[in-house]
Amino acid sequence: MLLELETKRLILKPFNKEDSMRITELANDKELATILGLPYPYRLEHAQEWIAIQPEQIQKGEEYPLTIVSKREGIIVGTITLRIDKSNDKGELGYWVGREYWGSGIATEAIQRMIEFGFSQLELNKIWAAVLSENKASGAVLKKVGLQKEGHFKQDRFAQGEYKDLDLFGLLKCEHG
Repeated sequence: MLLELETKRLILKPFNKEDSMRITELANDKELATILGLPYPYRLEHAQEWIAIQPEQIQKGEEYPLTIVSKREGIIVGTITLRIDKSNDKGELGYWVGREYWGSGIATEAIQRMIEFGFSQLELNKIWAAVLSENKASGAVLKKVGLQKEGHFKQDRFAQGEYKDLDLFGLLKCEHG
């Protein structure tokens, strides 16, 4: 499967080894690391190890980690992933954009396209996402693209030395556009 998804402003496509430097630049942000549970400082070897396992994940249909590339700038501005649970025909959405792109609508645009890919090409029944309850911006983006809050898990994730609450959001294929 040639995997390149387009929107008006973005191209979503698989990573190349050369992308590790840009991912390291974007991910090496303390606030982002806290929200996502990434190591901080985020080092080049973290990105290289993550990118190295991706072709096999895509080939097996287990996970679709993609770069979010700005057409205008021609650079990676974030990442988006759909992790597939084949036995239940559902996918878990994960995403982030670099701090300088927060509030620009990039996450919304990328998520909408990934949802379309999940439902139309992967024939999933459900797409869901979990976000830290304190990450109000991410919850708002998920609601904006049609996901509904389905649950709240108290102290579900241990991050940066404390337990944090998670909110779960979901969208069924029959509810989508």
